[in-house]
Amino acid sequence: MNSERNSVLNRVHQAGFALDEAVLYLDTHPDDKQALAYYRELQKQHHDAQMEYGKKCGPMTHFVPVDDETYSWLQ
Repeated sequence: MNSERNSVLNRVHQAGFALDEAVLYLDTHPDDKQALAYYRELQKQHHDAQMEYGKKCGPMTHFVPVDDETYSWLQ
């Protein structure tokens, strides 16, 4: 489980890093439509990786959906 956790966590970190870099680029090139499309794709990758991590290992932050039964942040 540890290697799977690390693999998913690496994807979260990689997508997050790429997102940060895309934001820096878009700060100086706000009209670059190709960069904006890339940024949106990175957002999706980052979100998907976070959701996968949450399903396999538990939530990464306390800003998670709360189901009707439990509040899983404390787990």
